[in-house]
Amino acid sequence: MIRLAECTYRQAERLARNDASVVLLPLGVIEQHGPHLPLLVDWLGAEELARRVAPPLRRAGVLPVLAPSLPYGVSPLAAEWSGTVSLTAATFRRVVVEIVLALAKHGFRRFVLANYQADPGQLRALASIRAALCRRRRLQVLFAGFAPGPPGRRMFDPRVRALLQSPRPEFEWHSGEMETAMVLSVRPELVRRKVARRLPPAWVDFRGALRRGARTFREMNPDGQGYFGWPAAARAATGRAALALRARLCAGDLVRSLRAWRPPKRRRLIDRGRR
Repeated sequence: MIRLAECTYRQAERLARNDASVVLLPLGVIEQHGPHLPLLVDWLGAEELARRVAPPLRRAGVLPVLAPSLPYGVSPLAAEWSGTVSLTAATFRRVVVEIVLALAKHGFRRFVLANYQADPGQLRALASIRAALCRRRRLQVLFAGFAPGPPGRRMFDPRVRALLQSPRPEFEWHSGEMETAMVLSVRPELVRRKVARRLPPAWVDFRGALRRGARTFREMNPDGQGYFGWPAAARAATGRAALALRARLCAGDLVRSLRAWRPPKRRRLIDRGRR
């Protein structure tokens, strides 16, 4: 994996001029994840997803370039919980757009925004970011992970849900079995296991609550502890299998889109010595 921040400017220049290069930009958030998980869950998930989609992209002839991740995002559902840092949609949009355009200025053309935050506020902001960037015909901007529109459905593939041990997989969501399993598989030392084992299931119709206009986790479950689902059912093996499957599904879509894109020809650089 080529990490952009570890390159020299000369290496970055060569990467930017290489038509095979694709910048992977992980987008996470810092927000509450129940009493058993750390605030960095979605940041960690975004980085892991980006890392796992890279090998299949390489096998398809793409050169993945991992940009430093952005740990802050839009988290209105969790904004009232301690530790959550929720940017406004306008601020988040501006930061991401400026990061992409700064890299595009030097020659990078293709970008994958790897997002692990499913808050509707973040997804709406991502749709706005894509619209702003795709007006520039010289750029291709794709998503991996939770995303607005069809690309985001891969994260909810029935095969992913089938991996869960929970008897109510339709109610598994924020900080439940899946997210707990993901952290167990990647950073097990960050899971408060004794706490997780004691947490009772929180079966909440969060989709219905969102449709009815709920704007925060507390509105969805006033007596809850900030999680939805059954954390005690989480196993590291489930997290590993889910990450691998989600990455494979996302990578398949990315490869098809990257191969189909026909970028305009680069402008020829003028030899300064011949001016």
